[in-house]
Amino acid sequence: MRHALRVLVQCVGAALIVAIVAASPADKADSSLSARTLSLEKPAYMIVDAVVRGDRLLLPDYTSGLREVDLRTGKDLRSVLPIGTQQGEVTGPQHLGCGSDRCVVFGDRYFWVYFDSSWRFLHEYAGVRSTASGQPLVFADRMVIYGIAAPGASGGGTPYLFIQYDDGEVVPLQEYPSSMPVQETVKRIHFQGITSGGLAALPDGGWVFVDPRSYSVFVFDDQDRLKKIWRGTNPSFRAPNWGAYEPVHDNAGRQKYFRWQLAQPLVKRPVVLGDDLLGFVVGLPDGPLRQRHELDLYRLSGDPVAVGLPIPGVAAGRLVAADADNGRLVLVGQETWEPSAPTTVWQVDLPAVETLTSNSSGDSDE
Repeated sequence: MRHALRVLVQCVGAALIVAIVAASPADKADSSLSARTLSLEKPAYMIVDAVVRGDRLLLPDYTSGLREVDLRTGKDLRSVLPIGTQQGEVTGPQHLGCGSDRCVVFGDRYFWVYFDSSWRFLHEYAGVRSTASGQPLVFADRMVIYGIAAPGASGGGTPYLFIQYDDGEVVPLQEYPSSMPVQETVKRIHFQGITSGGLAALPDGGWVFVDPRSYSVFVFDDQDRLKKIWRGTNPSFRAPNWGAYEPVHDNAGRQKYFRWQLAQPLVKRPVVLGDDLLGFVVGLPDGPLRQRHELDLYRLSGDPVAVGLPIPGVAAGRLVAADADNGRLVLVGQETWEPSAPTTVWQVDLPAVETLTSNSSGDSDE
């Protein structure tokens, strides 16, 4: 199986060139959404990932461990995991991914730590070959990771989308070529980070990845085979202005970087709203160091359902798409990009698809 996947990987580069299918343009929908706002009693240090389980929010918080928050009150219920440096303990959890039977935490010890659905320790291993930029997808025998793997994993460039098996083996799917100058690679590593791009699992066992640099959407089946590529059609989306990027060397440089980043449209990780419906939250510049947000809806084929739905009141300096269930989209954000800024959860009520209007025309080609 893994050998077959490696052969597929070699073909993906060609697929990216010839198989991108532009979704049919859609007029901007005139509907708007409503969002219920909840302020967390204790701000997060820095929002990275969030997992929703009914009325509970699991929030990896670098300074407070893995927090379980009540979505009805905004109060912490407990710290889910023990804090420490021994086996099965975490310090400074940076990323969290949960599948049907297990969850994986990546922490600042650079260990991948596995737990079952009741948070009993399973196993761990050092993540010296890889790190996550966004929420990993957790399956029964592997993870799909949007992050950075060591160049030696492929013998070529630097992987940023890859399969990682439970024994630590890494199989790249997309990577920055070894011929790309280091400074150009660094730009993209910084941009393809916590608050832009990402992954979502599909109900049939497949998964989807969105590249925030181009709003290209890659649909994979349950064997990690690339099935389709298309592009989002939000008319406000623009590719990053790489020419205005400045390297980060100190704290002053961090503010310059976030000023640049928040001036770019930021496509968040996909949310799955049904067997054949994907949602993408798009952050758009709304003054210095702040963004407002819209929601785009597409079929898995790439056909637009509604594009540019305003989400009133959802404005932030940092925002991630946490999850969606039962007609509800959960977003978590912070007022500014600075650590420990006031933290808000928005629960967006989603209307029935039939009520949304979008004048799309034509079909996407296979």
